[in-house]
Amino acid sequence: MTLTLAAVAAGTPFLSPGTYQYTASLNGQPAATSTITVARTGNATDINEDSAGSLAGMRLSGKAVLVLGADLAPTQYNGSYESAAQKATVTVALTPTSATIAGSAAAGGSQPLALSPNTRHFVVIEPGLLAGLFALPAQLESWKDPAVTAIAPMSEHAEVLATDPASAPARPSDVPAQDAVLSFGGRFPFTIWYDPATFVPDEVIVPMQHVVITRTRSTGLAPPQY
Repeated sequence: MTLTLAAVAAGTPFLSPGTYQYTASLNGQPAATSTITVARTGNATDINEDSAGSLAGMRLSGKAVLVLGADLAPTQYNGSYESAAQKATVTVALTPTSATIAGSAAAGGSQPLALSPNTRHFVVIEPGLLAGLFALPAQLESWKDPAVTAIAPMSEHAEVLATDPASAPARPSDVPAQDAVLSFGGRFPFTIWYDPATFVPDEVIVPMQHVVITRTRSTGLAPPQY
């Protein structure tokens, strides 16, 4: 509680400890559920995700732990994924200027990745999982960065992820009226509608992939008001 009050007093974004539940739809049909648990250990924030769903009749599951430092910069990511009879694990260790990926999913071995030009921070976003997207609104508010270097651990890929200030997406009918929005360009444009008081996402929309992820329940934090 002391840390939370200090962060509020300083105007520093933080992610409130609690449990947040989401559902994902693909082409309008239910596809997956995800539970995000946020906990604080000292100055660090741990985001734990447990996700399960199906694609073309195949069951998929994933677990992830994303550790953020005092300024919300990622310092560690651990992921484990399962589909049919296949299992994979991946880890990312990060410093302010480099990131190293290792694990059974890392085909290239432990190769360091550097920040992309004109970016000052890394983010970790694993396609198909929510943990990294969940942290984005608070991170970007903390850093005031229009662009970051986004790492996709499974593919060992890094690219620039930038907000699109010219984008003006229409507010979906199920998004709370007070929500703010972040719009991103790139290969797979997406938007995050989030509560500006808590920085918790209420809805993530990826139009090209016909994916919508919606917050359905929270404990430890007031639910979204529609």
